Amino acid sequence: MPVASRGRSRVSRGGIQVQIRGFRLRPPQRADVLATLIILCLNTGGYLLPGVLPFGPLRFALESAAILPLLWRDTYPVLSACTVGCLTLLVTTIVHPAQPFPYAVLASQFTIGSSMRGRTRAVMIGLFMTGNVLAEVLHKQIGHPEDFFVTFALSLTSIFLGLLTQAERDSATVLAERAARAERARIARDMHDVVGHAVALMVVQAEAGPLLVRSKPERAEAAFDAISAAGRDAMTQLRGLLGVLQQEASGREPVPTLAGLDELVRQVRKAGLRVEVTVSGTPGRLSPGAETAAYRLVQEALTNTLKHARASRADVVLAWSPQALEITVADDGRGAAQDLGGGPGGHGGHGLDGLRERLAPVGGRLSWSSPPGRGGFALTAHIPCERGEEAVRASERRTRQTDVAPG
Repeated sequence: MPVASRGRSRVSRGGIQVQIRGFRLRPPQRADVLATLIILCLNTGGYLLPGVLPFGPLRFALESAAILPLLWRDTYPVLSACTVGCLTLLVTTIVHPAQPFPYAVLASQFTIGSSMRGRTRAVMIGLFMTGNVLAEVLHKQIGHPEDFFVTFALSLTSIFLGLLTQAERDSATVLAERAARAERARIARDMHDVVGHAVALMVVQAEAGPLLVRSKPERAEAAFDAISAAGRDAMTQLRGLLGVLQQEASGREPVPTLAGLDELVRQVRKAGLRVEVTVSGTPGRLSPGAETAAYRLVQEALTNTLKHARASRADVVLAWSPQALEITVADDGRGAAQDLGGGPGGHGGHGLDGLRERLAPVGGRLSWSSPPGRGGFALTAHIPCERGEEAVRASERRTRQTDVAPG
């Protein structure tokens, strides 16, 4: 008894079940429709030129039928190319003289190069080269080497252009994937900075809360206010990051810059760490990425001072020069072994390596020091101003050119 379902049919006969899957022809793409119309016009143009091709209804119908499969050139590349090749050989057998340029075949050979890969492409190239030989034999042109050469030159040129198109498309895809990975890494670093900073502030205040409730009730309220403010600030910045991910950044808070440094320091002071900020020199102009990197560096350093250093004081120094901004964050804590999530061993965006990765795209450099026996930890970042960034990039380009220059 036949049982029908959408897109397939099943028939049971003597305990053997036969399943036939339905085939639905997908609609052609707009680019393929346009290409097919252009080739039809070019094919028809041969009849309009006097003395080139004699017009005949059968001839015109057969040639048009050989072109129409190009409508599915990208949707069903193998089926389309095989159909075009077979119909063109049929036209070549029936019709004389043939079109000077086999437009449909050339378009199919371009598709072989641009859409197919591996064994499929090799087999299709072999079939079309064999078809070229058969076409020359059918037209008795095998004894004319110049015609034979032109036919193969056109075929190989079409395939080569297809290969170039595929290579360019693959290169664009790789570049897009790299950009997407870099953007994901940047967002991951930003989320680590936002969440880590807020959680550190809230943990410090929450641990101090029970003690303050008993000894200094009036300061306990301020501690809870600080926890609430840190949570709200983290939520605001996380909404901004999620807005970037969802491409709905309009109306979101802008990315943090040095203009928000005062608010950052105020939050850290509420957590119980004494922070002093010193600015020297005339502020220069930083690129947006450098502004964000500078803010995140100070935020990461102060957060890790709160979490790991057991420090009572931190000094933030911003020293401006015409070429760069030098930021130093120093504390009086336990030193490099505990700072920045493990000090020099930090990695993966959670330590010094993560800060280096953040500074590298804007031409920044990172260094640190921890005097043995005295404790404390000092982190210094050198971030070039916009003209300085151009000089850094020019220097890197000269270095690369020197490296590849012949000895």
